[in-house]
Amino acid sequence: MSMTPIPVKRSMRTIGQNLANQRKLLGLTAKMVAERAGTTPPTISKLENGDGTSLEITLRVMRVLGLMDAVVAATDPFATERGRLMVDEKLPERVRVRSDD
Repeated sequence: MSMTPIPVKRSMRTIGQNLANQRKLLGLTAKMVAERAGTTPPTISKLENGDGTSLEITLRVMRVLGLMDAVVAATDPFATERGRLMVDEKLPERVRVRSDD
């Protein structure tokens, strides 16, 4: 099993803390968020502590906290400068690496 890179661990902790802060700002308990997201309080604790969960659970929690749409928008490649410049080009169906035999 591969080691999680330090920048990824740091980001997981930061996102977890941000989710915990948002939950608290909304006046929600971990149990309330868990019930609304279809998961358990220990899973919410794990996510908030930066230990990670599945992408689906993370998005369910973000939806409950009103953060999901912003996260989805943040991953839009056409919202980047390069994406805006390339918007008229045809996006390839797949990317293949050619070997130089």
